[in-house]
Amino acid sequence: MSEFDRSLRRSNELLQRQQFEQAERELERAVALRPSDTAAQLGLAKLRYMRGDPSFARDLARAAARNRNDTNLQMQFAEVLRMTGDLAGAELLLRDLIARAGTSAGLRASLAVVLHEAGRLREALTEALAEMSDRPGDPMPVETVTAILLSLGRADEAMPMIRAERERAPLDQVWIAHEATAARLADDPAYAELYDYDRFVRAFDIEAPPDFGSVAELNAELEKSLSERHGLKRPPFNQSMRFGTQTTGNLVADTDPAIRAALTAFLKPIADYRARLGNADDHPLSVRNRGEAHYAGCWSVRLKARGFHVNHIHSEGWLSSAYYVSVPAETADAAKQSGWLKFGEPAQPVPGAGPARTVQPLPGRLVLFPSYMWHGTTAIHGTEPRLTMAFDVVTRQ
Repeated sequence: MSEFDRSLRRSNELLQRQQFEQAERELERAVALRPSDTAAQLGLAKLRYMRGDPSFARDLARAAARNRNDTNLQMQFAEVLRMTGDLAGAELLLRDLIARAGTSAGLRASLAVVLHEAGRLREALTEALAEMSDRPGDPMPVETVTAILLSLGRADEAMPMIRAERERAPLDQVWIAHEATAARLADDPAYAELYDYDRFVRAFDIEAPPDFGSVAELNAELEKSLSERHGLKRPPFNQSMRFGTQTTGNLVADTDPAIRAALTAFLKPIADYRARLGNADDHPLSVRNRGEAHYAGCWSVRLKARGFHVNHIHSEGWLSSAYYVSVPAETADAAKQSGWLKFGEPAQPVPGAGPARTVQPLPGRLVLFPSYMWHGTTAIHGTEPRLTMAFDVVTRQ
């Protein structure tokens, strides 16, 4: 194993142990050894960002400036700028790269994503269509075009592409989500079949585990344990959260008694959900309800003032979740719905596709739903944090 690989491995181990300063040193060593390695540069920039470093992307910026002909490095820098909100900087970098390097694979699609997020939909569509024409058979630019068409309200144009991709990859969570949105705009019955909120969004009040006298006692211990694992200052810039923090290690592997007890307590609601779902072949959710289920990952999120989740899906999951450890008092106001979970609204605005279902967060409540279902949260406004655990479930088929 090379010294570069050893540094990357050590940085991952240190992140799992919440040793962030040492992990940053290892990533710095890896970047020094291979400045053009995009994975190492991304890892370092992301960790520095979460630690609150205002110059989090300095090594990536320096490497990009020194290697202007390295398309992958330039695109990674542009992607980091986009994910951290600098859409103008990302656009400038991508347009310069296109002017110098031509329409290399992915450049115009990346520019289209930036323009889409900036609300410049017609410009975005022009770039995305050009990329799709240059790369026939590649689903990535097709997905970019589809998302922009839906934002333009042109579901009739998007649906043939969606159906073709659904035929190619029937269980791809991204394309199921796009089909639901397009069907909703077209008043197609497929929307109600895919996004059957009454059937597929289910809230459970979990039972107290054997070693805890009540769910409140479990949550009190969870709050202590999880707070110790929230040692960063900002959320990951490639995740859905805004204004809060997220744990870095996979809680499935955590040995803390309260975390272990919670993961065990979740198994009964998961089993109940699966039993009521069935395993019919004609639906992308139920067809995967076969074989042993297991946690694909578990993490904790603590939202602060103004904190929320932008709308998203979990492309690698089957069932997704939110478990509420503690919530601010403001969530009790059913009129304002601050910090509530919402479903049905896509990542980028789509006319006529606002939130279709909301769920109130309550301590001890576990919400289960399909990973392909668009979901996010409304913002909290006060200073009380909202602490959750979340996980994805997949089946071994």
